Amino acid sequence: MPQLETPAIVLSTIRYSETSKILRLATREHGVQSAIAKGALRPRSRFGAALQTLSEGQARLLTKEHRELHILASFDLLRLHVGLAGDLERYASASALAEVMLRFAPADAHPESYDLLRDALSLLEVAPRAELEALGFRVLWQLVSTLGFAPALDACVRDGTPLPPGGGLAFSTRE
Repeated sequence: MPQLETPAIVLSTIRYSETSKILRLATREHGVQSAIAKGALRPRSRFGAALQTLSEGQARLLTKEHRELHILASFDLLRLHVGLAGDLERYASASALAEVMLRFAPADAHPESYDLLRDALSLLEVAPRAELEALGFRVLWQLVSTLGFAPALDACVRDGTPLPPGGGLAFSTRE
């Protein structure tokens, strides 16, 4: 089985059986990938606590051609981001970023979105409380823009007419 080794961030985990987990990983060179961590829920698992949501590490995946679910052979933990888990606002912002990656990031290399997510998690972990809300929105906007979904704010999306400077405007998430 071919192997790939890549930096990865755990976006989500799903219990698969009594002993295994299915993970969705953001990887720098291969986009968002799915992998099964066999035995991850066993008491003496080789993965330990490394496979927590939003943890960052070096993943080694065993791949098969034309398969979407890979086997996670190892995950060497680099950062657990414990500062996010202890604060609801920090965790909510980080979870929103992970959800955007899950929904919109491609299964191909997209290093810009991976780097942005990695840096944002570190910032959210240490940012002063007064700056959290603004930081959360800023990095969410940057991530959405990096993934190609930035809203047009200079012209009407219906007919393309320029928006008046300094005037009020309506914003719709449906258009």
